[in-house]
Amino acid sequence: MQKTLRPIIVLLTLLTAACGGDPNLPEATGKGSIRAINAIPMSSDINFLIEERRLSTLVYHGASSPVSYDDLNYTFNFEVLYAGESSTRRIASRNIDVVANRDYVFLLGGSLSSPTLTLWEDDERTFAETDTVLAVKFAHASATLGALDYYFADATVAPAVGNQAATLSFGEVADAVDYAEGDYVLTITTAGNPADVIYTSESNTFTPRDTYLLTAFDGDERDRAPMVVNSFRRIGGSSQLPDANFAPTVQFVNASMDLGTVDIYDDEALTSQVIAAHDFLDVTAEVEIAEGTNTFYYTPAGDTAAVLLEVPLSAFPGRRYRALALGPAGEPLGVPFPPDVRSVGTGAKLSLYSSSNNVTFIDIYAVEADTSIDDASPLRSGLAIDAESTTAALAAGSYDLYVTEFGEKVALAGPYRLDVAIGDVVDLIVVDTMDPTVLDVLFLSGGPTP
Repeated sequence: MQKTLRPIIVLLTLLTAACGGDPNLPEATGKGSIRAINAIPMSSDINFLIEERRLSTLVYHGASSPVSYDDLNYTFNFEVLYAGESSTRRIASRNIDVVANRDYVFLLGGSLSSPTLTLWEDDERTFAETDTVLAVKFAHASATLGALDYYFADATVAPAVGNQAATLSFGEVADAVDYAEGDYVLTITTAGNPADVIYTSESNTFTPRDTYLLTAFDGDERDRAPMVVNSFRRIGGSSQLPDANFAPTVQFVNASMDLGTVDIYDDEALTSQVIAAHDFLDVTAEVEIAEGTNTFYYTPAGDTAAVLLEVPLSAFPGRRYRALALGPAGEPLGVPFPPDVRSVGTGAKLSLYSSSNNVTFIDIYAVEADTSIDDASPLRSGLAIDAESTTAALAAGSYDLYVTEFGEKVALAGPYRLDVAIGDVVDLIVVDTMDPTVLDVLFLSGGPTP
């Protein structure tokens, strides 16, 4: 036993001496907090890394949660994956010496091809358990707008020159200001003109003993409002503050052959009709609806004696939704969801949904034009009628799209020729036909080349 232990003891002694004997190694004395915000409008998801280790995935409008690190030197990196490529591209890096008790926020802006990286830093705010105040910072991450005034007050207080909480240009953040806990409305106007209102939030409750970073972004295809504001909290978590001036909308799609032609009402008494004669494969224009809880009632066209389908939808102001009717006779389904139709600068986006009753699971292929699918892998596999909408990415080019039964190579639909460029969105739903062995594709945007 002694012969076995002696080398281990010697090795441990050497390791201890090596670790404790180098006076040049830096020693941490405390921790600072790090997070990052993605403000690149056409970005896909961006990887945020410390050295070579991923900290978070940043969506547009989004931020990573604050993470504490020793007060040492680090390089922070940002990477993105382009469609058709097997490895990510590093688009930005920044080396910083973290100082204890400091709060660091990276703002990634510009474009994917020419990004900008701004660093905001401030002392970490601490609160006593008895504090009834909160700290608020205002930030400008809306690249399309110039200087802005930020007003933060009770709902009864109108914006007026001189009462703004901050005046900011793109990339700037205001110093933290303390406010009493309570309900506040954020109003954003062009600088110096309180009558030119760009954004008004609803009245939101702000709780004490936390720091809020209220950040304004450009809206995108998912938003009806030109500006989106997100609240990022120092303790972690975020929420969107919708623009109260923009009602949500819904687009109705009838993808159920068995449902037939229907009328749609937004009240249980069936007196408020929103859509008439909604037939199979019909796609309506966007309809403004109330924020909060909505229920849509489907009846046979011209007949309110029976309700065939009820579709509940919880809607936030300024957001776009879709209500998809599908399913067999006697068991129709109503699927409400916010469609992912935001353009990205890393490729073309395919937004995919299956509404087929006749084929339980399907595969979708997108192959180079005039190429067989025999040796190809599906772009998405095993899509079912009750599955959530999914997306896929394609590099710019010309493709043939096919639909098959799961695990099979016999085309049930297609080929559909798709010529796509970076930023294109192909929004599609796989649907049944009168022939149960044949499927079709309903293209809502980015359809086949004529």
